[in-house]
Amino acid sequence: MVILESGLDMASQLGLEGVSIGALAKETNMSKSGLFAHFQSKENLQIEILDYAARVFSEDVIVPALATEAGIPRIKALVNNWIEWSDNLTGGCIFVTASTDYSDRPGKVRECLLGQQEDWIDCLCRIAESAIKVGDFREGIECEQFAFDLYSLLLGFHLYDKLLDDSETKKRQEIALERLLANYK
Repeated sequence: MVILESGLDMASQLGLEGVSIGALAKETNMSKSGLFAHFQSKENLQIEILDYAARVFSEDVIVPALATEAGIPRIKALVNNWIEWSDNLTGGCIFVTASTDYSDRPGKVRECLLGQQEDWIDCLCRIAESAIKVGDFREGIECEQFAFDLYSLLLGFHLYDKLLDDSETKKRQEIALERLLANYK
């Protein structure tokens, strides 16, 4: 667990490509040969870090939001949880950086990441469907468009918060979220 926590933190700062068995061994005060024996390759290490990140993401972002009242309260909880998740990682959301690094690089790491992102987008669609069922969103909205709009808002927040370090980011995010939700009511 400590190995993957350290790997996640490193990947958050350096990107997945910046995490090697040697660097992780040094960070965790373990032997390089011991870590290599466990992971067998850098690619396996990267996949295990992504899988670990997905588990933590689910536990910290999705599960608590699902415990919130369906509809707009759940969406707001999900957004707040995602922002907290991103803020708690030294370099920001690992999935954002990995998506950029692996968008056009074929292989097992990309396939793992792609599956995780498809699951996340599906989760956003299901949350929109639940908002329709409870009457917070109007009938007939395109849930896939809502997922796109909400994820785009989160990605914009990440850019403004992490790269631009804009002091107005939180306020702008709240305004953008209210406008987005009003569009689907």
